Amino acid sequence: MKCSCSSSIRCRLKSCPGEQRKLLVLLNPKSGPGKGREAFQKRIHPILSEAERPYEVHITKCSNYAREFVRTRDIYQWSGLLMVGGDGIVFEVVNGLFQRSDWEKALRELPLGVIPCGSGNGLAKSIAYAKQEPYDYNPLLISALSVVKYKRAQMDLVRVETRNQILFSFLSVGWGLLADIDIESERLRAIGGQRFTVWSVARLIGLRTYRGKVSYLPCDKVPSADSLGNGKAYNEYVKETQISHSRSYGDDLDRCSKISESKSFHDALDEDPAIIDDFDSCEDSDIISESITLETETERRHRLDSFYSATSARSTYFSTASISSYHSVVEPDNGEVDAENNINQVMYGPSSRLPALTSEVSSSWTQVQGEFVMVHAAYQSHLGQDYFFAPRAKLADGIIWLIIVKAGITRVNLLQFLLGLSSGTHLTRSGIDMIPVKAFRIEPEEDVNGHITVDGERVDYGPLQAEIFPSLASVMSP
Repeated sequence: MKCSCSSSIRCRLKSCPGEQRKLLVLLNPKSGPGKGREAFQKRIHPILSEAERPYEVHITKCSNYAREFVRTRDIYQWSGLLMVGGDGIVFEVVNGLFQRSDWEKALRELPLGVIPCGSGNGLAKSIAYAKQEPYDYNPLLISALSVVKYKRAQMDLVRVETRNQILFSFLSVGWGLLADIDIESERLRAIGGQRFTVWSVARLIGLRTYRGKVSYLPCDKVPSADSLGNGKAYNEYVKETQISHSRSYGDDLDRCSKISESKSFHDALDEDPAIIDDFDSCEDSDIISESITLETETERRHRLDSFYSATSARSTYFSTASISSYHSVVEPDNGEVDAENNINQVMYGPSSRLPALTSEVSSSWTQVQGEFVMVHAAYQSHLGQDYFFAPRAKLADGIIWLIIVKAGITRVNLLQFLLGLSSGTHLTRSGIDMIPVKAFRIEPEEDVNGHITVDGERVDYGPLQAEIFPSLASVMSP
């Protein structure tokens, strides 16, 4: 039956069921310097309210709270999952979704959004960069507009396997220098993103190296490379055929599956070098002029005395008489959700097509053995607001961008590498190799201690392998 004119608006709303449901907002009040609650209350709430985008806020009470929340709740009552915090809460939500037997439906129906209030904020910056939005001038506004517009963009995810667990990653895997900086700078969390700069200097002075073996499955048909010094930066590629996947990985981790033969990395390169594109920063003219009217206060604000002070009362969220709701306002427990229990939970998701972690890789893989300063893999353009790690990366290009830095690099070149991370010029330094791959394996020597991180979260130090699954999730984008 056709709708009458008087009810046409109502019919249109019914045709967009996501518009009728609230957003689920998971807010980490202790992310970064601890301003997540204040930022959402004073700067994001007015925008969502003005756009008539209803939401339901839940404050995280402890580590793994968000992961357990999305794993156990009826998440289909909401239209999307919005995380307020840093990349850590995004990591929890992503892995909580893969602990659901209906993970495929959840990823298909619920886009992921992020309001950057953490120390790194790599995903938020990567989304804005992919859509050519002037993120640096007003990160919270740009991210809030992504929620208001409610457009979807596909995003790759990477399946990571260690000896003891399966994880799904949206940002990066690291071993060595950058992983050390990420983990060891936690003691400086109170100073926000500057903690990375301070600890970079410390680690550069006390430089470490790690022995082990790195193996990778190169992307086919990489058409050109520009050799710069002794390093290589690869600036063009052809999108790979998507890796097929099944509904869950099953219970047997020691499986060997067939992988189609791939050309070696060097055979895939054309002889003619190409010039690397310039990565110009946004011009002042790109600033959204409306940002002044949409914001409710200036960028510089006094920090609240505590995360649960009277000045952040729940009445603020209802001052406009909206239908949005706010939960978890009581003082949180000091305990944590059982991390061991989370690890032991069944992990669903796409099946691995790699050899078992205990098996040898095939001849189509390239292997590098020796001593390394760092090995870092990324699938987003930015690891943080000021870490322009993989300039050619897209949200859904089906490529892992693997940087290998072997021992022997001078401290001068390493310093130039770290300084160049903010502009993307780090790839021009001697001793820096960036390689586009589909999968990789890291095998540290057993008698060496160090850090391995997945999306900035520490995992067991030992063998690890990862493979990319293109366009597995979707994110809210401007």
